[in-house]
Amino acid sequence: MCNRRSGWRLGRLEVLICRLLGVCAWLATTPGLATPLLGDFAAAYDSPEAAVDNPANAGFLAHSGVSGSAEGLKQETISARYPGLEPIVVKNNNVSLPLAKPGLIVKVTPNLGIGGFAVPPIPYTFSVSKPHLPVILLGQPFYLDAKIKAQLQGLGNFIVGYRLNETFGLGFGVDYTAVKFSALLSESQTGTTLVSADGSATLINANIGARVQLAGGRVSVGIATTAMQMRQVQLDVSSPLINGGSAGDALKSVSSGLNMQRQFGGALAGVRLKLVPRITVMGEVRYSRSDPNQQSVSVVNLKKEAVDARDVIAFRGGLVVSVAPRINLLGGFRYEPSPIGPGRLGDDPRVGFGTADFLSSVAGFAPLGEYYMVGGGLQLGVLQAAHQKSNQSDYWRLIIEGGVTFTEASIGIDESGELPGAYYYRKIATVGGLRLNF
Repeated sequence: MCNRRSGWRLGRLEVLICRLLGVCAWLATTPGLATPLLGDFAAAYDSPEAAVDNPANAGFLAHSGVSGSAEGLKQETISARYPGLEPIVVKNNNVSLPLAKPGLIVKVTPNLGIGGFAVPPIPYTFSVSKPHLPVILLGQPFYLDAKIKAQLQGLGNFIVGYRLNETFGLGFGVDYTAVKFSALLSESQTGTTLVSADGSATLINANIGARVQLAGGRVSVGIATTAMQMRQVQLDVSSPLINGGSAGDALKSVSSGLNMQRQFGGALAGVRLKLVPRITVMGEVRYSRSDPNQQSVSVVNLKKEAVDARDVIAFRGGLVVSVAPRINLLGGFRYEPSPIGPGRLGDDPRVGFGTADFLSSVAGFAPLGEYYMVGGGLQLGVLQAAHQKSNQSDYWRLIIEGGVTFTEASIGIDESGELPGAYYYRKIATVGGLRLNF
């Protein structure tokens, strides 16, 4: 039998593994994005990347092309304050993980765009090591050292977009991501290994979309939905503190709770307006559906409970100002609510926002939600090419963009929530991207 001390550590271990599972599953759920310098707008944007979120965009591209964008250097500050405890501040000043997905579209005909890519398993391993990470369990501070490794096992998508006429088009796409991960968690004070875990996560999305173009292309409206979503997680956990029994059953039930298959995971709708020849504005709303059956382990009472999951509506917007034939100014804004509420105690308890979200940000995987992001930069046409048809204007074969984004979140959970506390997040990051038309 475990004594009181080891039993408490065992309860804490179950919670930590739940957090690890959540972080690793997140690695497989990163969506396709357009450029952050335009707020990641994708509803009606002429870019191969934007076709990942709305496949109908593939039919409206003027040329075949490949595009991609990603963060470079970043400076992050993440802090938390809990009642009666000293403030916690963590700084991450390094290179961002390459989590954005590229896009590739080939124009088979002027109205038909087909694209996609397939990346096989890559032998390179992304490693994250974080010492002395704070975890609040049972109202007490606890510190752990974490070493998390992730390896890409497969990445790809397939997109078909067809423009039926000058104004209307449809599209369909399938997106696939698979990762393999491992983790080693140990107590900071003693160096004792708490758990080692190996596993894999797979996510498949099926998207359908439509786009309408009016007023000679000055107005474009796009809508899309995730018609089907499937997530599969496999995990093998070993620990000197677990030898089967109820603890092993609890861990097994939590890991199986991450598996999911459902219809209609969310939707987006947006519009792009060319106000004058040199100025274009764009904005979209995104609805994300929560999983009502999602469960986790509460850090307050160490019991498995329903999560205070919420449907959310996010906003993304962008601005393009043409200042010269080859130079555009870019500006973007993004607002992303938190899909996890504050939670609550009582007869109908809910696991809320708190330690798990803080740890994900400390590890460098995601901002704290609810957050907003603003960005700005330049887009530069480098190689000009003459169009094959004499009645169409020349175009840029290579387009390069770069800029800076600022992300901030400030969250407070009062006494009515599951874990009262205050959180702050700030990030300044460089962003780069390119698009090759052919």
